Amino acid sequence: MKKGILILLAVSVLVSCVFAACSNKDEVNEPSTEGLANADVEYGFEDVAVTDESGKEVTDADGNVVTTNVAVEYRKDKNGKTYAVVMGNDGKAVTDKNGNEVTLKVNEEDNKPTQTQNTVNPTAGNNTTTKAPKPTGTTKKDVPVTASPSTTHFEGNENVPKTSNSGTPVNFSVEDQAIIKSMLEVPYLYLASYENSDGVPLEIATHTAVWMAEHEGSIRNVYASSPVVLNLFKFYGQTVVNFKTQCNEYAQKSGAPIEYIKKDDTFVISNFTSKVQNVSITGIEDLGDNNFYKVTADVSGCDKKKVVAIVQKNRLDTSLGFSIKALKWS
Repeated sequence: MKKGILILLAVSVLVSCVFAACSNKDEVNEPSTEGLANADVEYGFEDVAVTDESGKEVTDADGNVVTTNVAVEYRKDKNGKTYAVVMGNDGKAVTDKNGNEVTLKVNEEDNKPTQTQNTVNPTAGNNTTTKAPKPTGTTKKDVPVTASPSTTHFEGNENVPKTSNSGTPVNFSVEDQAIIKSMLEVPYLYLASYENSDGVPLEIATHTAVWMAEHEGSIRNVYASSPVVLNLFKFYGQTVVNFKTQCNEYAQKSGAPIEYIKKDDTFVISNFTSKVQNVSITGIEDLGDNNFYKVTADVSGCDKKKVVAIVQKNRLDTSLGFSIKALKWS
């Protein structure tokens, strides 16, 4: 859905935002007796207008309001209405100078939250604008390199394309290709294929969680649950349903060195996994709305020879810059 940008939050509150010092208290740590829908926190993205320290909306050279994406956790109030809590890179809720969680108002249409009235100061936690890297290389010399406006603009309904879809050949910079290559080389990612509508297979999510911890530069063995779940959301661009409640079962099946400790609401990662598969990108196609791209690559080092991935560019300002929306290994 197209998201409108209006003012709701007082910037004077957001300027002094700091990360919360404790784990999210509203997380559900056990499967609901009403079913699995409530077994995991649901994350999403919200568009907000960027403001300066005086509370004025930042505009570009053409006078358009600058917006940015922030990661949020969706919750319900006592009346059952959905609202969003802004999350920092550490997986904890961003708080104001008084220690209150920074929240955003959302609309509910068909039980799906969409942002309507929000502003944010870029100094607050994870809230920074995205910038496409300067093109420095290409996959093919006879097609143009994607330009910044075409890789940072999002509007319309988000219908993720299928891996069977085809589009217009394009180039990505050397930096972007390196990012995608590293994401497709997450150890044992080749264990499962999926279309976006299927949801993320838990067997590959267990290995992704371990890789993301390493990617973030962590050296600990024990991790609070929120950063781990949020990192998975960043990688896949969607919530990995029931990850906490079924992590141990699928980690044992997939051989991933991760375990969820329910009584502490933590994950234990015993070691980082060595790379298995190697990928070499052979083609990139622009699939149209909302920066969806089809990436085709040759594969070696495992029992797969080719992978087709649907990726989305710059949906959230992270060191990844992409999310993997679908995979087909063959």
